[in-house]
Amino acid sequence: SMTINNRKFIERCKNKKCFKEADFNEDDFKNFQYTKPTEFINHFWDLFEDFKKSYLSKNNKPINNSFPGQAYGIILAYLFDREGIQIKFMDENIDIKFIKPDFLFINGDNHLFLSVKTSGRERWKQAEQEASNYKQKYPNARCVLLMHHEREVEVRQKDIPDLKLDDIIYSGSEKFNELIISIKNL
Repeated sequence: SMTINNRKFIERCKNKKCFKEADFNEDDFKNFQYTKPTEFINHFWDLFEDFKKSYLSKNNKPINNSFPGQAYGIILAYLFDREGIQIKFMDENIDIKFIKPDFLFINGDNHLFLSVKTSGRERWKQAEQEASNYKQKYPNARCVLLMHHEREVEVRQKDIPDLKLDDIIYSGSEKFNELIISIKNL
């Protein structure tokens, strides 16, 4: 496999306010032992949930509402790095207006566009819109919405035949482990 270098993305994660506040630790991300990607996600997400609870009880107010999304992105970035997956773009503008993929993986003509949301509510519609726009330029791209919310994924799953999104996946599921393998084989 080609050598990967995700350093600029990892540095960007470490500079996010959430990284320091939530007490994330790079050594933990780099050394945590896991057999399946879901174990990695669940382990670090549980730590983040613990942080959320203790923050609330200490400060009598919830954490900054941008933190869950930031934390999820940080955990995923470290996971991709651990899995030897080259990130092409992460939460940045690309060659298509108004589109900012959470993660984009490209190998030759194979594109995997990943939208990441901690929960659905109405925000899945943004992922659908971006998938639609992305596919106008790259019709064969695979566009996936990843959520760490099992029930929301189940609710949305039935809409997939009518959507431009190719899949909606819960990151605590076996399907997520399969997604990681498919990104490696892109």
